[in-house]
Amino acid sequence: MTEKRDDVRLRSRIWSILRALIFICVIYFIWIGMAKTASAFVLIALIMGWVNLYQLRSQEIEKPYYRLWLNVVDGLLQFSVMTSIFIRDIYNSESVEKLLGIGCVFILARLIAHTLFSLGVLREGKKLPQKRRWSKLANLATTITMGVYLLNLEDYQQICMVATILLILASTVAYAYWYYRDPSHRKPLSIASQLTMSRIVLTPFFLWVFFYDNDLDYSNNSLVFKVLALLMVLGFMLTDFLDGKLARAMGEVSTLGKYLDPFSDKISNMTIFMCFIATGYAPVWMVALIYFRESSVETLRTLAASEGLIMPARKSGKWKTALQGIGIVAILLGAIEPIRALIPGFENIWSVFPMAVMGVITAITLISGIDYFYSSKHILKKFV
Repeated sequence: MTEKRDDVRLRSRIWSILRALIFICVIYFIWIGMAKTASAFVLIALIMGWVNLYQLRSQEIEKPYYRLWLNVVDGLLQFSVMTSIFIRDIYNSESVEKLLGIGCVFILARLIAHTLFSLGVLREGKKLPQKRRWSKLANLATTITMGVYLLNLEDYQQICMVATILLILASTVAYAYWYYRDPSHRKPLSIASQLTMSRIVLTPFFLWVFFYDNDLDYSNNSLVFKVLALLMVLGFMLTDFLDGKLARAMGEVSTLGKYLDPFSDKISNMTIFMCFIATGYAPVWMVALIYFRESSVETLRTLAASEGLIMPARKSGKWKTALQGIGIVAILLGAIEPIRALIPGFENIWSVFPMAVMGVITAITLISGIDYFYSSKHILKKFV
């Protein structure tokens, strides 16, 4: 019986990985302008999700931490697809569907809330609830809405998005009710965790600031909003530095913080990199490689946690995070014309500067990922 359960669990994981690859293909086809092909892949992802939930019954047989992080990856990919559609529409039309932007924020907010609540439950040694009807319907509506927007079915876009937002709200309320009816869950967040949360909450506002003028060419943005975008990134870096320091100084290091800190970094940095793709500062393949490294290391960390093992932070990971922040700041600084004018000869190399910086970031990120996998051979041996 145990062997059969393990076999079904393995098939479910493989199915989930294949579904994630399908979503990555959807993002790729959106960026190269093949909307119909992307919508066909969305249909495949919809069918695969149904099979995973109702045929393989992944929610019933999967281990808690595996189930949580598979859901996180799936949610991140859904958010990435919807954000890509939103950026595509900004680029292709003068009037942008604001409801689509609101929907992207709701999808991200739901993902963050569900992840935080679930981590809290697992930290307390309690059992995660199965996906409820509202949650399943919200996922179904989100996927259908993707297809409707990809095919530019204008008569149905707003209807589908409103339905998706309402179902997201219903599923979030249902999960929050289940979570908070247990008094033991009502615990205040530490100051360090609140700083970490601020990066996640402010990330959607960075999108709004970056595309304030509804133009993908960032050079056309207002100087005020360019400076504001730079200040937000500096704020992200400052909170990333302070949350760990404060947690250790105040004795508030927690399991939630250990998971939340890298998660918030991924959310903020990947959002900024997607903005860079839209404005031409980075090619899709570089950001895809960075995403592949980040998701692979997080999956490895989750595998270690499921076996009760600790995967400590590596120096290469710290260097990678620092370099990503410095590179982002350098690009945003260079995008401010008065600052460019202060540096002799910088105007001549600006056309290739963002791409060169992103190339260095991509290389260091991949080297860091290789370092993590090489140093974690003892963890991989347990699964291979």
